[in-house]
Amino acid sequence: MLGKIQAWDEKILMILTHNRTSLLNKIMILITTIGNHGYIWFVLSFAFLLFNGLRIIGFTVLVALCFTWLGGEVTIKHIVRRVRPCDKSFEEYLLIENPPHYSFPSGHSSSCFAASVVMLLMCQQLFIPTLIFAILMAFSRMYLLVHYPTDVISGAVFGIICGFVAVSVSAYIPLFDFGF
Repeated sequence: MLGKIQAWDEKILMILTHNRTSLLNKIMILITTIGNHGYIWFVLSFAFLLFNGLRIIGFTVLVALCFTWLGGEVTIKHIVRRVRPCDKSFEEYLLIENPPHYSFPSGHSSSCFAASVVMLLMCQQLFIPTLIFAILMAFSRMYLLVHYPTDVISGAVFGIICGFVAVSVSAYIPLFDFGF
């Protein structure tokens, strides 16, 4: 079963590799760079934290990011220890610097989908843009050959779960008025 999944993963990546264009290369590199280290979500969170009525949203996104980082990057990746596709058989096609950590699940995907769920439940105006960005991010990680399709799918599912849990947890944490 795992062999079939691995073969499917590699087939999808090969199709992506053979259909690359220079314009799409630049777009995918830009998208994945924006998501590096969750910077886009930290900026969005801190923007929300500046406004009294929106602080809970910023706080909840930060909680969701903590869950995805602790669960995905710190725990699951070190249990599964899946080698990245660019380390295995696609190294000559790599367009970005090789990430230093394991592949499963995709941290970029999990953080984007977690933030998107927070927006769905707490700030619907930003749900569609964040969902589109999450989908593009997941695709960029496969396109750039740093994740297998099952890495980004599992990252998305894990992020969705973390987003729902973060919203549930933040409902029980009172935030006070900082006076500005």
